[in-house]
Amino acid sequence: MDLISVIVPVYRVEKYIDQCIWSLRNQTYKNIEIILVDDGSDDQCPQICEQHAGQDRRIKIIHKKNGGADSARKAGMLAATGKYVGYVDGDDWIEPEMYEKLLAYAEEYGVDVVESGIIDSGENMQRNRHPYLGEGCYKDRIFDEKILPRLFYSGYFYEYGILAYLCTKLFLKEKIMKYHMMGGKANRILDDAMIGLPCVAETKSLYITHDCYYHYRIRTDSSKSQVYQEEMVVADLFECYPDFLARFKGTGLADTQLHYFTLYWLLYKAPGVFDHMCKDDFLVPFGNIGRGKKIVLYGAGASGVHLERYIRSTAGGNIVGWADRNYRDLQKTLNIIAPHEIPGLEYDYIIISILKANAVQGAKKDLMDMGVPENKILWIEQKYLDDPRLLFEKVVYLRKTLAEVVEVADSQNTGGDSKGLEVN
Repeated sequence: MDLISVIVPVYRVEKYIDQCIWSLRNQTYKNIEIILVDDGSDDQCPQICEQHAGQDRRIKIIHKKNGGADSARKAGMLAATGKYVGYVDGDDWIEPEMYEKLLAYAEEYGVDVVESGIIDSGENMQRNRHPYLGEGCYKDRIFDEKILPRLFYSGYFYEYGILAYLCTKLFLKEKIMKYHMMGGKANRILDDAMIGLPCVAETKSLYITHDCYYHYRIRTDSSKSQVYQEEMVVADLFECYPDFLARFKGTGLADTQLHYFTLYWLLYKAPGVFDHMCKDDFLVPFGNIGRGKKIVLYGAGASGVHLERYIRSTAGGNIVGWADRNYRDLQKTLNIIAPHEIPGLEYDYIIISILKANAVQGAKKDLMDMGVPENKILWIEQKYLDDPRLLFEKVVYLRKTLAEVVEVADSQNTGGDSKGLEVN
């Protein structure tokens, strides 16, 4: 029975950590070590962890100075002794059979990585999500044909071929160690995508199941909802883009896949960076509607939070309403209205502040069913979805455009014949 090391970064999650630890202790697969990394948490988390450690000898505790999730996971990795590694965040929890099932797939198919689905869990909702690509074993040639062309971008904006999360996977430790222990900024700002996905691309040894075992707790107070300084986001991207490509060098991943990933990252974290070339530009990705228009936002996920803050902080930004299907939960912390209230508002445009194309289609149908004219519903313009580099020309840092950075990095990337792997 192979040992599985489960690494749990713990920081200011005293309301949730007990449920998280119990879900690990109650796994049907018993040969696990539970590595709780107290990342300098200043609440009751250290005490709760110690209580569990006193009851279960499989638990190891690391107390360290606060350094962020990547730093905590690195500390956990150095302490891990298992053949396989899994990850759970301290405010989430997992189904009892998760690691028994994932290990069974790893052993039956002889793969280095097993991918499963995720369960978005809120107070009044629960929704299963599974990878876009079908269930089954992908190795070598089949991996190159099926996985690489859709790893970051399935062909639908924005949907990965497999989920980008570390927490939905079981890794052979010797394979993930290389990327997990890399230094530099990329691990800190994009830990899941830039650790797990390069490992998947390099090993070419993956099993996908659509069964969902991991509960991702939806929190309006989590770090995923924090608003980032746009200049910092752009500076990070300019610094890290060459590293993004380098991590996939030799795997055959198309550079185009990273282009879509980059566009997604900017639209998510810094939606205003495309407006800075001209003082009259405003909401360029959505059609450059001009300032002073009355706007309703539809969607209050993390990307919606960032877009709302940008519009409200910009001269000429005018939000007259912000709606979301999950308004009952969100009203506790945000000024959200129910979708059925939209027809009673006076507005020029409704901007769908959601990034996944499949979800956007549902939102658009909802709005049109309420009588909203189609020409008043805006989302990312199709030309930018067809060619992300059209927007890269509008992102400038230190007198250089992102398009120039991308062009130089792409020309230096010798990872393979990217043209043969692009998604149409």
